[in-house]
Amino acid sequence: LRVEVTTNGTSEFSYNLKLISLDEKTPEDVTVEGGEFQIVVDPKSAEYLKGATIDYEDKIVRSGFKFLNPNKPEVPKLGDGPRSDLTGPVAEQIQRLIDTELNPAVAAHGGKIQFLGVRDNKAYLTFGGGCHGCGMVDVTLKQGVEQRIRELIPEIEEVIDSTDHSTGENPFYT
Repeated sequence: LRVEVTTNGTSEFSYNLKLISLDEKTPEDVTVEGGEFQIVVDPKSAEYLKGATIDYEDKIVRSGFKFLNPNKPEVPKLGDGPRSDLTGPVAEQIQRLIDTELNPAVAAHGGKIQFLGVRDNKAYLTFGGGCHGCGMVDVTLKQGVEQRIRELIPEIEEVIDSTDHSTGENPFYT
């Protein structure tokens, strides 16, 4: 059984289990005896699993493997304070801020921001991924994204979300 642990941009890891043949093991893999089978873990996943336990639960409501892991991945957060790298035309400053700070932060929830442009001191954005159709997108926009853009780029008076959230996979606005 191969166990893989990956980061997904949230405060919890993602766990993948896969049955493999013994010839699929690599020399770098860590192997743990799991009773009647071997548990194979790549070195990076082994670091994420230090101190963790894996148990199988068989309950009426839910059955499956349960990971109890004291470790948590690092989640990118919005910065604070000034940034000396935001120079040049306003549109370039906004795009740089989105690429280097805002997108890594919303990626923590599977989201993505796309910059459409500036007109009349207003920045136009769309939200995609996990933000598309999310009920919390207004909070993300007003208390995070717009606040940070206006803090660092005072020429911007307002940030407009141009996303049609009703077409999201889990739409809030229907």
